[in-house]
Amino acid sequence: MNKQKITYALGIAAFLGSAALFPALADDTTVAGNGAFSASQVQTSSNNATNVSQTNNTQATNTVNTNNNTGNNSADFNTGSSVSINTGAANAQVGISNTAGSNVAQVSGGTSGGQNTTVAGNGAFSNTNANANSSNNTSLSQANNTTFTNTVNTSNNTGNNSADFNTGSNVNINTGNANAWVGIQNTAGSNQAAVSGGSGGTGTNALVAGNGAFSDNNVGSSSHNSTSLSQTNNTNFTNSVNTYNNTGKNSADFNTGSSVSINTGDANAFVGISNMAGQNSAYLVGGGMSGYGGSIAILGNGAFSSNNVSQRNALKTALTQENLTYVANYVNTMNNTGNNTASFNTGGAVYLTTGNANAGVNIFNTAGSNEAWVVSPSYFANAAEIAILGNGAFSDNSVNASQYNKTSVHQKNHTMFDNTVNTKNNTGHNSSDYGTGTPIYDSYGNWNGNSGMSSSYSGGANAGVGMYNLASSNSLSSY
Repeated sequence: MNKQKITYALGIAAFLGSAALFPALADDTTVAGNGAFSASQVQTSSNNATNVSQTNNTQATNTVNTNNNTGNNSADFNTGSSVSINTGAANAQVGISNTAGSNVAQVSGGTSGGQNTTVAGNGAFSNTNANANSSNNTSLSQANNTTFTNTVNTSNNTGNNSADFNTGSNVNINTGNANAWVGIQNTAGSNQAAVSGGSGGTGTNALVAGNGAFSDNNVGSSSHNSTSLSQTNNTNFTNSVNTYNNTGKNSADFNTGSSVSINTGDANAFVGISNMAGQNSAYLVGGGMSGYGGSIAILGNGAFSSNNVSQRNALKTALTQENLTYVANYVNTMNNTGNNTASFNTGGAVYLTTGNANAGVNIFNTAGSNEAWVVSPSYFANAAEIAILGNGAFSDNSVNASQYNKTSVHQKNHTMFDNTVNTKNNTGHNSSDYGTGTPIYDSYGNWNGNSGMSSSYSGGANAGVGMYNLASSNSLSSY
């Protein structure tokens, strides 16, 4: 049998043996055996507070600028020799990973011993006032304030080459690839908490017994047990990516007596952005009475006595979870292998072949979520056992007992995603105009026209964009 639980079935006689029945850890107040016309006042206060606060303020700013160039070459005005321009690759690889701080906490509230008040055996015309107050507060606050700003600018060039005004030679321009790979990963802080509210012992026990005639006895008690948990994530991500890749804009014009070829490499941009806002996870057990709400007895007081007992027990459990998320992604890609010219050439074939120009962009956004398991206190099953028995004639006896149990849960998500993607890929805008082939003469020296050919092949220009946005979610299990 639980020794801390007092049941009315034990009988009035057992209750009168009050001192032995109250738990050892209780806050005991006894006013007993005082003479006639005595005045006794007792006021007690017991406070137990457990407060924990965890905050992460994270601000990260990353700025990356890359400029790679193997182009901008010229081989002009040459005579009697072959001309060749071969550029190497110009590539940029950028990786950024940001992870904010996280909060993890396990908090258990303190334990108070309840309130036991006895006013007994005081003489006639005695005046006794006893007030007892106790509070047990357990609170945990977790907050993450995260701001990430990432700016990436890449410029890769293997083009802008010229081989013009050459005479009696073959002209070749071959450009390398120009590619950009950009990866950004942002992870905001998260909150994880397990909170157990404090225990209030056996609640409030009041005994007013065996006091003399015309005695005035007043007992007031209040017990407050509060358990609160607050989790907040304020997340702000801004990602700006600008890529420019060029292998084109080459010229092989005004050449004489030679074949001309322009072959450009590929120009590609691959951008991946992953954003994950903060998460809240909570397991909350509200505090309560370890046995029962309390007992009140007004017994065997004399005639014309006035006996008043006021008791209030309050249990509160509160959970607040909030995610405020703002994510902005701005991606601009420009890939060019075109805009080449091989015009006004005389006496040879012209070949113009461009590489591929592709853009691949993937954006993955996940907003914060709230997940909570809340167990409310339910220890008022036997609250306020009341006995008013065997008091004298014309006695005035009153009992005012109230029990209050409140559980509140607040889950809030505010999410804003702003994704802007602009891609431009070009393999065209090439010209091989106004070319003149090699003259053909017969055996008699007669001109039979010109020989030669002009060909132009453009590579593919593709854009693949993928976006995945997952809004916030709330999950609550309450018991």
